[in-house]
Amino acid sequence: MQHTLTASLLVCLSEKGFSLDELVGKLREVLEQQAHGKILQMILLLVEETLRLKVMGKEEVPVACECGCTAFVLNGHQKSRRIRTSLGDLRLPALVRVKCTHCGKTHTPLLRFLGIERHQSKTSELEQQAIEQAVADSYRRAAGRLEQTTGVRTPHSTLHGWVLDTKADQMDLPPDAMGALPATVVADGTKYKGAGAVRGDIKALIGVTAAGELVPLGTWTSGESWRQVADDLTRRSIRFPAGTVLVADAESGLAEWLAEHVNLYQRCHWHTIRDLYYAMWKDHGTIDEIRPVRDALKAVIGIELPKEDFEAVPESEKDDIEARMEKAEAQVEELIRHLAGQGFHKAAQYLNRSRRYMFSYLRRWLQFGIACPRASSLIERFFRELGRRIKKLGYNWKAAGVGKITRIILKKYTRPEDWKKYWQERMRLTSSVHIFFRILQAT
Repeated sequence: MQHTLTASLLVCLSEKGFSLDELVGKLREVLEQQAHGKILQMILLLVEETLRLKVMGKEEVPVACECGCTAFVLNGHQKSRRIRTSLGDLRLPALVRVKCTHCGKTHTPLLRFLGIERHQSKTSELEQQAIEQAVADSYRRAAGRLEQTTGVRTPHSTLHGWVLDTKADQMDLPPDAMGALPATVVADGTKYKGAGAVRGDIKALIGVTAAGELVPLGTWTSGESWRQVADDLTRRSIRFPAGTVLVADAESGLAEWLAEHVNLYQRCHWHTIRDLYYAMWKDHGTIDEIRPVRDALKAVIGIELPKEDFEAVPESEKDDIEARMEKAEAQVEELIRHLAGQGFHKAAQYLNRSRRYMFSYLRRWLQFGIACPRASSLIERFFRELGRRIKKLGYNWKAAGVGKITRIILKKYTRPEDWKKYWQERMRLTSSVHIFFRILQAT
């Protein structure tokens, strides 16, 4: 169907002069506050009129009843309808209703034609904007910004309900999402201020395939232990290729329970150096005593790998890397003995526990020729973004709310193309609408 809308724009200008800034501002104001909404309303009323005429002329209507029938008769009107859009509130007058000639069920042709559900009060494009605002800022501020950009007043409690009801956070992973070549899994957790002054717990896993693709393995926000996280991976049948390395810090139970899914555990070097500092501090070490030990550990574990991650590497080069690794392991043992001899027993115990997991990235490279990160910076960046939202911009979280926000941030962080695709399918963007603007006459 094609329609041509003719509108008039009354422009009153001072003959004594005016500023271009005022003209631009007034034009934007009248378009945003009046023109967009009225044009949208008129287009929909023209569509409704076309559908009504088809029903009256007993022509085929491009909507169908649940019974499959497309033959209808007029059956009164439905009460007026209000739908929030990013162009403002769309207020439709009483809409024509029809009755199916086969089963007798009544419908509103325009709403059925547009795919609007029975109690739908907003468009999907507005919902996307609202959810993205709520993920970036507090609910109250997000509602204010949404009103500034769209002119739609939405209470922050309503916005909170939209986030809880959305399905945009769903991520259905196939069992072979990690690929066939040795991959990497980074894991971490953090605390947040839960409801009733109870500290909540968030755990997250992100996979990295051999090709560098990020895989959102999941988040857990209901107080699950790492054992329950491992059981959930088993239940979902997520397969990890041989040679997969887990990169994480020394959180209790993490490496032990995920060991059934991965072959190697690489202790995050950044956390190792940082935690050694705190271990020596607990042993009453001074800055002058801690700094040389920390610098020595940095120098020992900083073995760089060749650039060719997937290409064949000469055996002579492998032999050199293996020799350097053995030397570094011996130096770490010597550093442990030094700490114990100086009375830093907690630091020596910590370093001794970490020693066997410091060079797993080298062992994986020597076996498969595929490199993996030495630090969990990938997931640390995710938790920084997450922490900004759930710690600095909110508190008193319930598990359902923080779970939604966490999954949305994880999906946008790891799979932005899936996030965009979900909304495109939800809004049914199929190039079915084309609008052209023409100035017909100026007087």
